Amino acid sequence: MRGWITDCHPSEDGLGVVVWIRGSEGHLRLGFPLRPSFFVSGEGLPALSRDLEGCGATTGMRRARTRLGGPLEDVLMVSVDGFQSMARMARAVDRWGGHRAYELYNVDLTPAQRFMLPRGLFPFGLLEHDGALRAIDSPQRINYPVPPLRALRLELSTGTPFDPLPGEEIRSLKLDGEPLEGDEEGMLRRLSDEIESRDPDVLLVERGDKGRTAHLLERAEDLGLELSLGRDRGVRCGGPKSYHSYGRTVYKPPALKLNGRIHLDTASFMYSEGGLPGLIELSRLSGMPLQDLSRLSPGSAISAMQSDHALRGGHLLRWKKNLPEDFKTLSHLVACDRGGMIHQPRPGVHEDVVGMDFSSMYPSIISRFNISPETLECGCCPRSESVVPGIGYRICRRRRGLLPEVIGPVVERRRALKAMARRDPLRAESCLQRSSLLKWILVTCFGYTGYRNARFGRIECHEAITAYGRDIMLRASETAAEMGFKVLHGIVDSLWLQGGGDPERFAEAVTAEHGIPLETEGRYRWVVFLPNLHNGAGALNRYYGLFEDGGIKMRGIAARKRDCVRLVRDFQTEALDILSAAEGREGMEGLLPQVISLLGERVEALRQGAAGAEELTVLRRISRPLGAYRRFNDGRAAAELMAAHGREPRPGQSVAYIIRDSSAKAAADKVSIPWLWDGVYDAERYAEMLLRGGEELLAPLGWDRERLRRVTGGRSDGNAHQCRIA
Repeated sequence: MRGWITDCHPSEDGLGVVVWIRGSEGHLRLGFPLRPSFFVSGEGLPALSRDLEGCGATTGMRRARTRLGGPLEDVLMVSVDGFQSMARMARAVDRWGGHRAYELYNVDLTPAQRFMLPRGLFPFGLLEHDGALRAIDSPQRINYPVPPLRALRLELSTGTPFDPLPGEEIRSLKLDGEPLEGDEEGMLRRLSDEIESRDPDVLLVERGDKGRTAHLLERAEDLGLELSLGRDRGVRCGGPKSYHSYGRTVYKPPALKLNGRIHLDTASFMYSEGGLPGLIELSRLSGMPLQDLSRLSPGSAISAMQSDHALRGGHLLRWKKNLPEDFKTLSHLVACDRGGMIHQPRPGVHEDVVGMDFSSMYPSIISRFNISPETLECGCCPRSESVVPGIGYRICRRRRGLLPEVIGPVVERRRALKAMARRDPLRAESCLQRSSLLKWILVTCFGYTGYRNARFGRIECHEAITAYGRDIMLRASETAAEMGFKVLHGIVDSLWLQGGGDPERFAEAVTAEHGIPLETEGRYRWVVFLPNLHNGAGALNRYYGLFEDGGIKMRGIAARKRDCVRLVRDFQTEALDILSAAEGREGMEGLLPQVISLLGERVEALRQGAAGAEELTVLRRISRPLGAYRRFNDGRAAAELMAAHGREPRPGQSVAYIIRDSSAKAAADKVSIPWLWDGVYDAERYAEMLLRGGEELLAPLGWDRERLRRVTGGRSDGNAHQCRIA
């Protein structure tokens, strides 16, 4: 038969893997024994081998010679009896060597990697099966066949509009939009029958990993029903995790994976960006099963792609990264640690502006200039003529680095998919979904070069990429001035130009000079660069503008933010719709009375009790455990109420609440959980949010918050003014 691998996971006993294959006529479950191995290099390998012989978890050892980034070296291959023993044995060997004597490799490979890579297989790659599995596909193909997957969309709701509370009854169930009839038990029985009869390959559940799928299984168990969502009984479920990343606390919910079926949370970032076509694309390229991939970040996906490429090239993967930052003089550090090129914008309204972007600038720099941890300051090219501008790092001329080998094809692949979308309207949607996830891979690959835990990261690579980027942007700015433009704003890979130059001729000249496509994003009738909230200087990433085709682009304002209340989002959206009728600053000033009148109407409606729960609900991320809060703010009050109802939020999770009285000292008086709300809200606190949203848009036109407060009759005493919904 021919088919595609849709999943690969450890067997229940941990002694092998289970492979699920989707053929044209159905699915197939295959089991394979697998004894995982890891490798050890260092002094004293014969003694280590003798020590390991007495360990019950090891099933075999043999010496081998391989390359670990240089000449051939002796290594010891250690096989263990199952996946559960791998990490325990690796930690023991590392400890015996005092965490210095031995280097360990291939310890943290996934079961899917261990099974598929030696056989040349990959997820969703076409294969033949006649007792053995043989790939007849390549992950580099762009026009590839995909399996005829059957998807089933499941929606459930309880008494609360958000994630269900423990023990809460399921009030409605829908399959592909069609409601199931009956009480809770009847709906769950019908669900079981429908899954068995329809036999879907993919189960789509909104917020499935955030509690809804688990709640479904728990309610079935409470009612004594047998509900199996997968083709095999049982589920694979990890634990929740909170961690700190890039200045914020992130919560990762438990990943609930089915056996034999693909369970996808449609609210997850990866699915919402790429859908099934995008996930299949990335699964093929990274070698990661789709269920695993959908629950990871783009950074984890690019790391998997790099690992996959290295392993297929015969390299071993170091277990613990051991590549510290090079020592630098203070002057060298100042030269290196500078980030991207920036032209500070002048706050205000600017007319007849052209926006231009470099296409995949940083990934293209990695590919074009051969930037990789092993190619910077390599030992084989001490006189290399490829020198990073401004900081002097020399780049290898004899071999292509790992990062360019992985990133270069992705850059070209994304360009090819975008071209296919333009040529073939029937495939445009799937091509754009595939391209969307590749975009996030390319966005992430740069950041991962400077991420301390990235397996293939090295801070010098990060510095080299930004140095090339600064050089390209500076030279492009000089070319713009020579061709009759004024640079209004520039940041990292984008320029906003004003003047009488020819944008197309400018783009062609810069592209030809640097080998990285410069594209015209669009021509603005006007663009408003907003001031920094603290010092009044031009903010780098806060602006809104009107394209010639009537489209509005906005960045950094409240309406674009996830935690913005709908009240403010709706006002800013409608205000921008009003301003979009203007051709320039003079027209905008003529429309200001309409915008200010709109703001006044919204403030007055608030005070009359005309706002509903959806407009007033605030969403805030909890950054620490409940007991660690020192200040009694709104977020803490909401977390206390959630905890009182059996749902204490973990760090990184978000809480939803409505502000009842911002000055109150008791949690239940200060805020309310939306589904328990009694209709009382702090009108002046929400009015202040509206005024802040108005100031954000109109400050460059001379309207600050105090002036807006005066004309809208706003209170300035800061006292709470409670309203009950009319």
